[in-house]
Amino acid sequence: MRSPNIRYLPAVDHLRAYAALLIVFYHGLHLFSYRQRFGHDLDMDHWLQPSNPLLAALAEGHTAVALFMVLSGFILTVGALEGGVTWIGFIRNRLLRTYPLFLLMVFAGIATAPQNFSFAAVAQTMLGLGNEAGAFVAPPFTSMLWTIAIEWQFYVIFPLLVAVLAKGWTRQVAGFIAVLLVLRLAAVIGGGNAREISYMQIFGRLDQFLLGMWAAWFWRTRPLSARAGGALAALALVAVVFALWGFNAQGGWPTTPGWKIVVPTIEGALWAAFVLGYVACANAASGGWSRVLARIGEVSYSIYLLHFVVIWSLLRLGFPHVFTGGFIVDALLNTALVALPITLAVSALSYTFVERPFLRLRGNYHRDAVPAASP
Repeated sequence: MRSPNIRYLPAVDHLRAYAALLIVFYHGLHLFSYRQRFGHDLDMDHWLQPSNPLLAALAEGHTAVALFMVLSGFILTVGALEGGVTWIGFIRNRLLRTYPLFLLMVFAGIATAPQNFSFAAVAQTMLGLGNEAGAFVAPPFTSMLWTIAIEWQFYVIFPLLVAVLAKGWTRQVAGFIAVLLVLRLAAVIGGGNAREISYMQIFGRLDQFLLGMWAAWFWRTRPLSARAGGALAALALVAVVFALWGFNAQGGWPTTPGWKIVVPTIEGALWAAFVLGYVACANAASGGWSRVLARIGEVSYSIYLLHFVVIWSLLRLGFPHVFTGGFIVDALLNTALVALPITLAVSALSYTFVERPFLRLRGNYHRDAVPAASP
């Protein structure tokens, strides 16, 4: 996606595409397979725990949210390092980027479930606290909005973080994350739910934004060769798969042990390494595959918000279709052959007529360049 503030990086759009496709297949796997097995909507019982590492990683495909968070920190920081940030201009651009489609989803939810409407709940959601108790809930339209709330909370503090981290990127990021881990530990000791703290709150997700910011600084100040970047990306991706395999073997997303307070940090570190390596090795990529991925990445925001609506609607229309009788294989086939093509088509329409007109209204939010600091 091209921005008036950041030079275009095709590899970042590739990464957005990977994250968007992962979240589509994650939800397709769970929602379609559960309906085929039990005849009703997904519940947290009978969580998939495949022995195959790749399938286990896909069963924990919520990690795509962590990749999106790291990517946000990365690409916004690349722009900030190139020209600094003015707070008002930055927030204006972020709202133009995310708010129109977000509002459309909220009002679609109100139309779908008017019985759930309350002024306080809708106002809370529209003001950036949709990830907190009391927010407006109207599946399927509001099901993905909680992550946008976390993004907005990060946007509010991003210009301040840029100024603070410029005093010493490695030391400040490491220290900030250490404080967050200590506070999350105290929150769990005080009775907090480790899964909800780590998964649903800026308090847990901030690690991932910070690590994405650090990766951007490292990429700018210590560029990797394409060969070294490729090796780093491959190693990081293997580490992600096996980390998720182990996570899944311990019960996966539904469980709430205290050790989950470190999961955002581990996810963020592994995805930051992958982003750093991939941008170094793939940013000069050309060919049809690169253009296709870049196009998917361009519409990834619409994919993210709309794919759940598509899958939910298909379930109510009688899907999943039984191809083989194997619930995992059938879920993946229903996702690949039905849900994904529809999602891509609807997302392209949404991007063209809802997102892009507002994106063209964005302006420059740069001020004087932020100098690189010592590690």
